[in-house]
Amino acid sequence: MIKLLFLCLLVMLGTNVNATNYTEKEVKCLSLNTYHEARSEGEKGMLATIFVVLNRTKDSRFPSTPCKVIAQPNQFEWYGKGKTIKEPEMYDKAKQLVHDVIEGKHKDFTRGSLYFNAHHKAPKGTMCTIRIGNHSFYREVKK
Repeated sequence: MIKLLFLCLLVMLGTNVNATNYTEKEVKCLSLNTYHEARSEGEKGMLATIFVVLNRTKDSRFPSTPCKVIAQPNQFEWYGKGKTIKEPEMYDKAKQLVHDVIEGKHKDFTRGSLYFNAHHKAPKGTMCTIRIGNHSFYREVKK
């Protein structure tokens, strides 16, 4: 009974009991990816980018950690090219959004998207779930 009351209290205080625990390294990978891929797309675009990476970690066809998803060859334009942070305030915003998502403060409005691009051309077998600024987000079509 006490355990149930404690869990109820945590939920009432806004703690996400079911949140995955990510290391600081994983948070940094997600933050850098969000910054480099979507800093010009506003908060909504940054959140969508975070959800794509996290959705991939839940899909058995992709690696199970954000850093490994981001490091996959030819998946994210910026990765491995020595890019630096030129707008520290935008990086801080990206990092805050990553923490917010991990804490359960945002729902996945991309409806499970696994891909995004700026070409607005759906990858084979996918459908567009949302368009934000210069990016379109895609999930697979259920068969």
